[in-house]
Parts: sequence; C-alpha cells; structure tokens
Amino acid sequence: MRNSTSISNFIILACGVTVAALLALPENSATSAQSSLSTAAQQPPQTVQTAEQVYKNIQVFKGFPASQLDSTMAFISGSLGVKCNHCHVNPFDKDEKPAKQTARRMIRMVFDLNKGTFAGQSGVSCYTCHRGSVHPIPVPAVGNSLWLPAPTPPKEAPLPTVDQVLDKYVQALGGVQALQKVTSRVAKGSRIGADGVLVPEDVYHKAPNKLLIVTSYPAEVFSTGFNGTAGWGRSSKSGVRELPGQVLAQFKTEAEFYKEIKFKELYSKLTVVGKTSIGESEAYVIEPTPFEGSPEKLYFDTRTGLLVRRYLESPTILGMSPLQTDYEDYREVDGVNQPFLIHWSIPGRRWGRKIAEIKQNVAVDDAQFNPPSPPAK
Repeated sequence: MRNSTSISNFIILACGVTVAALLALPENSATSAQSSLSTAAQQPPQTVQTAEQVYKNIQVFKGFPASQLDSTMAFISGSLGVKCNHCHVNPFDKDEKPAKQTARRMIRMVFDLNKGTFAGQSGVSCYTCHRGSVHPIPVPAVGNSLWLPAPTPPKEAPLPTVDQVLDKYVQALGGVQALQKVTSRVAKGSRIGADGVLVPEDVYHKAPNKLLIVTSYPAEVFSTGFNGTAGWGRSSKSGVRELPGQVLAQFKTEAEFYKEIKFKELYSKLTVVGKTSIGESEAYVIEPTPFEGSPEKLYFDTRTGLLVRRYLESPTILGMSPLQTDYEDYREVDGVNQPFLIHWSIPGRRWGRKIAEIKQNVAVDDAQFNPPSPPAK
C-alpha cells in the first residue's frame, strides 16, 4: 500500500519526541533512512491529499488523508505483532501475499462494525481482537473464580495536589531561577534506531520556542525545525517539506523552552488521577488536557519528583495510537537536571536518543531555525 519504506523519516526523526501520528519506523532504520523519500514527500504541499492521490493501489482507505496512512500501518503492525513484510512485498503496492487481501477484509469489517454499531466512533479496532497476535483467541481463559470475594484493596494515602507535584518537579530540576537563567541548550548524541543502530543526532533549543533536530545518517541528513512561527522538515537528498498539522502542533509544544514551568499555560486543565508503578518506582499521574487534541498522562516519580514518562494517544484511521516517552538518566548541567536518555515506544517498536553532552547558554544563531530557502531555479 506504500511506495517507499522511508515515508515517515521526517516525522520519526524530528517528532519522535512527541508524535504518535504518522509513525512507521523502517525495518532497519539506518538502512532505510538512506533511501529516497517517497512520492508523498516529493509532491508540492496541498491542503489535504487523500491516500489514493499519493499512493498506488489504495482500496480500503480511499478518501482518507494520506498523512494518516503510515500511522495506521504502524497501528496494524503493533496490533497483530507483525512486521510490514507480513502483508507486503517490495514494491508495497503489489498484492502478492494472501495476508494483504485478508487485511483488507478485516479493515472493512472494522469499518462496518464501527459504523453500524458504534455510530461511526472507534468502538473496536484491530487490537480489540488480536491483542498483539496474528490469530485472535476466541476461547475464554480458565482458572479464575469470579465467585470468590474480591480482596480489600489497601487504604492509600491522599494524593497530592497538582501544584504540589509540579512544584516538586521544578525543584527537582533545579528550581525556577536556575531554569530561567538558561536561554539556550545544545545536546549532542545519537539517535537509537529501532534496530539498535546509533547515528549522530544534535538538538538545538533556544528560548522562547525555537527547536532544531539534525539526524545524520551516512548518506542522508534529516533536519526538522520550528522558528517560533513555522515548522519544517528537510532531507539533504529530497529537499523541504511541510509538517502535517498534528505533528506540527506537538512539535510546537516540545519547542517551548520553559515548558517545565509553564504547564498551566500549555494546558487547559491538569488533574492528579492516581499513582502507579513504573519499574521499581512509583509515580504520581497527572492528566493534562490540551487546548486541542486528546488528553495526555504525565508520570512524576514520587521520590525524586522528576518527570519519568509521558503518554499520549493520537487518532489514526482505525483507532487511537499510543506513544510513550520515557525520560531516564537525569544529570545536572549548570544547576539544571536534564534527561540524558530518552526512549519512545509505540506498539511493536522502540527507539530513542542517547545524549553524550549538553551545553547551555551557548550562542545559537536564530537563522538556523528558519525554513531553508528553496533552491534557485
């Protein structure tokens, strides 16, 4: 259904930080990123391009935005626990595998169920039945007795307020004054591909809201930036492209330099909803409601106060797709604690960023955040 395995390199490399939409990491990220961008990236930007306008041999996704196709493919892959080659061969538009025809029938079934039973809402999806397996399990498990009395849950201590959790977080980072003394940050390190391959990656961040990420594969460099107004992506081989609206909105939030002390400005509502375990630690869970988009979840370590996880869901054609971001290995740099290891996870895939060095309050030219000029004709 796709005509290139590298269709989402801009989004993955630039917005893996925050984006669940349009994620379709290549089978081998170091190899695939060296191939040319897809036809979708080469076409001039339009308001809305449908899947069949951009890709070949589209049958069940006609009329849907082309920008949602990759995230939907990733959603199917994670729901069934399979890689792209379970249904596809190269080129992707060929119909040589019976599994591809089966997938089309199942997608139509999901559409029909949601339309006829759930008033067009995403009541069921691929994951509803498959749960990470190619073959759904139609028989209930045995061994549980529903007639035994449920154990009484232990009495929990009262949850802290939103202000208490956020204040502790800011103090754990170094405090408001230490954060405000920093006006720029340059992080150098590596992108950790889903295949474990490391490639150089630099992140330039400048107050109040400028961000640039440069990922350098051996044969191609991907850059994505936001200059406070406009967002953009660029491949050294294929030129500049616009970021889809949802990706741009999330990248814009990530570009906020002082977001750690601006939560109440960035979200319409914040609520402490509970406490949960993450690894061997516990975390308070805050649910922030964005001004646009779906609610998120932020997890703050109950002991250290640091943000250790962010969870959000974004819509795809078949249902909501989750993205989990884990922040690890906090270290102090000029009085401010920063995570030196970040992992992003979607169903079936995990990748990350390993930072080797962070420098703060260094000179960063505003011009490098601007969209590159088109080549002269």
